[in-house]
Amino acid sequence: GLMDTPMAIENVSKAFGVDRDELRAQRARMVPLRRQQGTAWDVANAALFLASDEAAFITGVVLAVDGGQSGKVG
Repeated sequence: GLMDTPMAIENVSKAFGVDRDELRAQRARMVPLRRQQGTAWDVANAALFLASDEAAFITGVVLAVDGGQSGKVG
């Protein structure tokens, strides 16, 4: 999903010549769940869950950490 990390924002901002704050706003509008981008903590928490005992019966799946982007219709 769209993650708000310094590296992602800086690289895309430079590549497209867009102000960082405007870029964040544009990207946030593309995320259905919270209308904000995810963070590195969202990805880390998903990884911690998959490594935990609570996920002992989960195998061979793709866990999209994308705020609903992959399930968006229309």
